Parts: sequence; structure tokens; C-alpha cells
Amino acid sequence: KSPTKSPKKSPSKRGDGEVTRTYVTYYYQDRGLTESSVEIDHLKTVIVGLTQKNQVTQDIQGELESKTSQLRSNEAGRADLQAQLREYIRKSEEDSRKNKEFQDSLLRKNQDLQDEIERQRKQIDVLKAEKADREANIDSQNSTILQQRNYILRIEQELEIRKDVEKELADARVHINDLEAQKDKLKKDLTIASDYLIEQDEKVHQANKTSLELLQHLKDAELEIETLKAYIVELKHRIAVYIPVDNDAVDARLAEYINNYPERNRLKVMFMRESSGIYQFGTKKVYVKVEKDKIIIRVGGGFLSIDEFLDIYTPLEIEKLERKSPLKKLSEKVAVQKTCVGREVREDSPIRSPT
Repeated sequence: KSPTKSPKKSPSKRGDGEVTRTYVTYYYQDRGLTESSVEIDHLKTVIVGLTQKNQVTQDIQGELESKTSQLRSNEAGRADLQAQLREYIRKSEEDSRKNKEFQDSLLRKNQDLQDEIERQRKQIDVLKAEKADREANIDSQNSTILQQRNYILRIEQELEIRKDVEKELADARVHINDLEAQKDKLKKDLTIASDYLIEQDEKVHQANKTSLELLQHLKDAELEIETLKAYIVELKHRIAVYIPVDNDAVDARLAEYINNYPERNRLKVMFMRESSGIYQFGTKKVYVKVEKDKIIIRVGGGFLSIDEFLDIYTPLEIEKLERKSPLKKLSEKVAVQKTCVGREVREDSPIRSPT
């Protein structure tokens, strides 16, 4: 059997020993145990605990030896690691120094770059200012060029106008020279015309004198003509006025009409036969035919009876004959010569207006 466990003694101070011992004694006495048996049990318990503790201690010592050997090996590894660490630290310090130098160089380069950037910025600002000035100068130059172009255009226009004016002046000079030449020619012609007019005045005076003499002779001749006309009219009353052509029925009927006309003095224009049916009546050529024993005369697109024809065309033909009368023509010529005496230039003068 396992020993009976004694009650645990509660820790107490040295002053409380007696009280504790008395309590334990009373406890074991109540249970029927003696103090020695209790002590033995207590010792057995202590031995068992020590044995266990020894076993545990051995285990711990084995483990400690294992750990110690492991620790030794770890110490060796640690030494290697420390050596590696020191080498790594040295390399790290070297790398750090190099990095520091590299960083310093980078910082210097960065500072140089910053300075260079600042300098480039300043140059850019200067270039921008120069660009603005140049742009302003370019704008000013463009404005000046535009003004110069406008000025050149005005000068070209003025040159064109001047060329036109010079051309017109040259044409005007040529025209003036022509006018001067014409003026000289006109002066010569005027001198010739003056001499010619004097000569013509003398001729006109002589012609007027001659015309008056001829006019007097014509008046005498006209009196003789009137006398002869009266004599002819009287002869017409006495003899046949119109003698027909043989074997022409139209001409025979026309002769009968004329010779038996009641008012012979009205027959101042006679029919003159040219061919069968064709007659000249004053200045007019007509076609005459006979239908149903009546004489008809074709006029334009129709026909008129001979009475109607004579009533219409006799006055017209008499007027034409009077216009062609030589006496009337001579009178008109004399009147024209008298009118032209006071003019500077006659129609038949050698002076002609310039073309």
C-alpha cells in the first residue's frame, strides 16, 4: 500500500513551530497513528519523491548534456555565423560606404542636374522672352511689310496711271502735231480758197449777167412757145390729133377716142405707141387693151377705164414735165448762183473738210 499521506504542513514562521507541531500531534492521535509511524510514512513519501526527482534530474541532465553538446555545436555554428556576420557587417559597411559615396555622388549629380535644370529654365525663360521679343519684332516687321506692300501697290498704280497719262500725252502730242499740220494745210487752203472765191465771184458776176441775158432770151422763147402751143391747139381742133397704126385694133380704138374727145385742151399729155398694147404716157409706161368696146388701162394690179386714168394721171405727168422744163431749170440755177455768192466756200470749191 502506498503510504498514507501526511497532511501538508502549512508554512509557518519559526515562532509558530510549537503550535504547528501540537496540531499535527493531535491530528495523528485522533486517527490512531503514532508519531514514528507517521514519520516513517513521511520519509517513505520523501524517498519516493526524491527518487522521482532523481529520475527527473537524470533525464534533465541527459537532456542538458544533449543540449550542451548541441549548444557547443551551436557555439561553433555561432562562431561561424559571427564570423560570417562580421564579414557581412564588413561588407555591409563597405557597401554602405559605397552606397554613401554613390548617394553622395547621386546627390551631387542631382544637385548638378537641379542646377542645370535651373540654368536651363533660366535659359528657357530668356529664350521665351527673346521669342516674345522676336514675335513682336516679326509682327512689327509683318506690319511694316504690309505697309510697304500697300505703298508699292499704290506706287505701281500711280506708275500705271503715269504710263497711261504719258501714253495719252504722247497721243495728244501726235494729235496736236496732226492738228498743227492740218492748221497749216487749212491756212494754205484758205489762201487758195480766198483766191478761188475772188475768181468765182467774178465768174458768178459774169454768169449772173449771162443768166439774165439768157433769161430774157428764154422769156422771149417762152412767148414764142405759148404762141406755138395756141397754134397747135387750133390745129388740133382742125385736124386729127392721133393717127393710128395699120392693122392694130387697140391703137385704132385709142385714136378714135382721142380724135373724138370733146375737150381737146385737156389732152396735154399724149399716148406714144411703143408696141402692140404698150404705150408711153408722159414718163409712165402703160398697158392698154379693149374689152367690150371699152378702152381699159392696167395700173398696178388692177385696171382703170381711160377716163379714170386721164383724170388721175394727167395732172401728175404735167407736174413731172414742168419740173423737167429747161426754162424752169435755168431759173432755179440762177437763183442758186445768187444764193451762193455770199458764202465763203461753194459746193464745187476745191476746199474740202478734212476727213
